[in-house]
Amino acid sequence: MNPLRWLFNRTETRAHAAGVSQVYLDGKRRSAQSEGQAALSASLGLCAGVWSRSFAQLVPEPSDVLTPDILGCIGSDLFWRGQSTWQIRLDGSRITLHRAAFWDQYNGGRWNLTIPQPNGTDTVRCLDDEVLSLRINSAPDTPWLGRSPLSFMGLSPSLMADVESTLVGSLPYVGKGLLPVPATIPEEQKNAALAGLRSGSSLVAVTSKEEIGHHTGGVRAEFKRVDLTPDLSKAGLPEVGRDVHARILAAAGIPPSLYDAGGNAGALRETYRLFVLGTLDPLSRMITPELSKIGVSRLGMQDLMTADVAGRARAVSSLVQSGVPLATAMALSGWDNVSLPAGAAVPIPHGGE
Repeated sequence: MNPLRWLFNRTETRAHAAGVSQVYLDGKRRSAQSEGQAALSASLGLCAGVWSRSFAQLVPEPSDVLTPDILGCIGSDLFWRGQSTWQIRLDGSRITLHRAAFWDQYNGGRWNLTIPQPNGTDTVRCLDDEVLSLRINSAPDTPWLGRSPLSFMGLSPSLMADVESTLVGSLPYVGKGLLPVPATIPEEQKNAALAGLRSGSSLVAVTSKEEIGHHTGGVRAEFKRVDLTPDLSKAGLPEVGRDVHARILAAAGIPPSLYDAGGNAGALRETYRLFVLGTLDPLSRMITPELSKIGVSRLGMQDLMTADVAGRARAVSSLVQSGVPLATAMALSGWDNVSLPAGAAVPIPHGGE
């Protein structure tokens, strides 16, 4: 008896058509949802730079631990990864933060952090009180993990990268062309024609038209240049690029009109105020509870709003003329950290709420 006979006597099981279709649809659905990773484009680089530079301008209270360089790294991490993890160390009586490249979190508040070094990495085991884990956009099923804004952009980053790669791929052919030359022309005259074209000369010595017509049957069209420049006018790439660029900025919390070349100064100030108050302020409030581990109670926006002095001054003037005490008007306008004259009124508790 053949010992391998059982291999050929097994019942064959094939996937049902409906099951195959469902698997295919599930795969397509997963591919349409970004997992926080996307092809790099100028639009994503702009968003990452704006987040990093804006976080560097936040004013922590107190400010002896979170320096601008650390805040900038936090902003970059939150944009690209949705989470920024740091090890808290004590250097004498001073708190220092060390950025983790990778980390593993376990039950019971235990961590394994990978700290990069110039010649390698250090793996450090820490407890929860020794780790600063700043997260945004956490999902209900994974509240211990943050989610990058890229997770909510769908296929827009990839589409923007495809637009850029299409334009870059077509550049080598811009201005290039083909010049069909009759095969009956002698080799030395072909070389002279090519040399004249390469040197930029508009006149090339070739045989007479009559002789060409006699030997080639009247194929003067063979000397007509064929342009190889790609025709991208029907693709609508400029419109698509502008639309996708605006969608990426909006998904990152950056008003697209903030980087609109046609905007006026007044509109740009209002847009910038919207970005600070609608994006940066909520983000800073999300991570402030975790920052209490290092004694930071607040991330101020006053340095970001210095360009809004004229608008604040008008707001203070309107409030004071309406009977609001000067100190309260200053606090409502975001100038609660400005020293007032001795005779100024005391602010209303909690801003009058």
